[in-house]
Amino acid sequence: MSLSRLAEIKSQISELQKEADEIIKNERIAVIKEIKDKLDNFNITVDELQRKAKPVTSKSPAVIKYKKSEHEYWVGRGPKPGWVKDVEKSGESIEQYRVPV
Repeated sequence: MSLSRLAEIKSQISELQKEADEIIKNERIAVIKEIKDKLDNFNITVDELQRKAKPVTSKSPAVIKYKKSEHEYWVGRGPKPGWVKDVEKSGESIEQYRVPV
């Protein structure tokens, strides 16, 4: 490729970049107006836009707190399983089934 062809291509790139910048400048004005209109229509404040979303936290698996047998255990949350209810009905303390930490 000759140097004159390279200079010609660089000139075209420069012209195209100027044209692209002009398009962006004009479109930007229209987009800003559209966003402002939507903010007004939906009563959205700048503060609402700037609020940070709560970080997504991954829950760790529940730790078994009470265990009577291999298939009878409870993590201590949610409804009590039947075996826990039976233990309590019999007057025993569920604490005797607490898994040591």
